Amino acid sequence: MDVADPRALRDVLRRHGVRAATSLGQRFLVDRAVLSAIVDAAELSADDDVLEVGPGPGALTAELARRARSVVAVEVDERMVRVLADTLAGRDNVRVVRADALATDLYALGDRPPTRVVANLPYQITTPLLERFLADPRRAPLLVVLLQHEVARRIVATPRDAKERGYLSVFVQSFAEPRLIRRVPARAFRPPPRVDSAVLSLRSRERPAFAPLAQDAFLRLVSDAFRHRRKQLRGALGHEAGIARERATEVLSEAGIAPERRPEELSLEEWIRLARAVGLPTVGGPGGQRPPDR
Repeated sequence: MDVADPRALRDVLRRHGVRAATSLGQRFLVDRAVLSAIVDAAELSADDDVLEVGPGPGALTAELARRARSVVAVEVDERMVRVLADTLAGRDNVRVVRADALATDLYALGDRPPTRVVANLPYQITTPLLERFLADPRRAPLLVVLLQHEVARRIVATPRDAKERGYLSVFVQSFAEPRLIRRVPARAFRPPPRVDSAVLSLRSRERPAFAPLAQDAFLRLVSDAFRHRRKQLRGALGHEAGIARERATEVLSEAGIAPERRPEELSLEEWIRLARAVGLPTVGGPGGQRPPDR
């Protein structure tokens, strides 16, 4: 059953009495070129085990199953789980798990740790899902996500793209090397969203770029500074990081960063230098490994 075809999708949803739940961010992909781009970006082999989040009616799941050893598909919507039982019938290497991806140990669902993560990310929970995928030390070597184009641009933004660069840019780049694969027009989905999407590849780093600095402490420093992105760094650091203005000027000078610069102007390497100058703890010291709540 080819649910990437709009007519087949309409028929199977009608048969099960299901409509897309916009409250869950459900947008079903019906563009074969985009499906191919996602699967190609995942660089799948017969030895790969895939974790898919948000399979919907299973168009992408079926393509993944053709190339991978196994696919664990996590779906929160009980109605869609019933649809998947129909559209994926006979695919023995697929297991559908009904679960909330934000309340589940995603990396423990399969028989083996996933070597790939593929996800059609609901716009409203993109950041917390990326945090769950990447901040976990068990993160897969390669992730391919479909997300809002504007968010993808923020993730790949460098200091040259200061207007788009923010906490999410530094967070993702700390754990992975992001690459924008292609833009996806709204018409590629049923129902179509109001904005375009993008396919993004995230190749995980073996260790976070900031290691051996403690993960929680580093991310909180970055997060706190970006809460006051309109301020110069000597003021942004003092607001929530609790660093007095004089001390902020000193640590910025030690890190080789002008105090008049703003958070979005710093490269990842400069954030790491700043964190070292601040004296953040290293792994094993104070400061846990959980990313800050956003």
